[in-house]
Amino acid sequence: MTTNLVKEFERAGLQLQLPADPLARTNAEIFQMDIQRQRGREWFRLWRGHESNQVRITDVDRPRRQLVLLVQELSRTFQERLNPRFLNRRRLDQAIARGESRLLKETPEQIVIERRTSGSMRRFLCGNDERHLFVAQFQGGTSVRDAHRQLKPQEVREAERAGAGRILRQGEWFFAPPSTLEKRLLAMDLAKTPYIVRRWESLGGNGRPHRADFVVRREGRVYARGAIRHPDHKTLVLAEWRRVYRNAEVRQENFGSNGIYWID
Repeated sequence: MTTNLVKEFERAGLQLQLPADPLARTNAEIFQMDIQRQRGREWFRLWRGHESNQVRITDVDRPRRQLVLLVQELSRTFQERLNPRFLNRRRLDQAIARGESRLLKETPEQIVIERRTSGSMRRFLCGNDERHLFVAQFQGGTSVRDAHRQLKPQEVREAERAGAGRILRQGEWFFAPPSTLEKRLLAMDLAKTPYIVRRWESLGGNGRPHRADFVVRREGRVYARGAIRHPDHKTLVLAEWRRVYRNAEVRQENFGSNGIYWID
């Protein structure tokens, strides 16, 4: 079954490796996947886990070099060992309070937690985006086209239908033309309080941030202008202020949950 996965990845122009051992020292019965990079090469690695785990590809888009991978397994516990130096402790404490994680051991050098995989169907868009490979979890659908539609925030889809102007994208970030009212309010804010403009600011999210020359945050909204830079993507230049939206990817706490050990 897993050997067919290799052929399907190849059909999409992607390389998949099936290691003989789990990717992480955790419960060997859970599904695990990551992306390896070495000397300019990239490839996916996949550990199916228990033989009852269902792992299958439902669509391949060769021109895009992307595919949809469906995963379903029983809900199982697994342990993770975290380095306190690189850990957002507030987020971990919140996850523990919600019952999503359980603290097993804590020392100055290491924190060990217990987590649980999801027993529901999970959908992953895997492939190439500009310069590098990526994995993105989405809700609903089984095709690459479904994935792209689901990953667009509702506001972006509405802007497209309204013909507000060309929607630009860099990685998981979308940049839409603001409405006439938004433009007027933003101009008023900038005239009264120009210091609200942040320079070389992160757009948000985890990992390596996408940074913009100029960023304004007001009433829960984010606007950006100038060059948008990220090492994995071609620099995007916004000549005017744009409303910023993050994609609708299903996001888990960044502790390697759900057996995915690499997310862009």
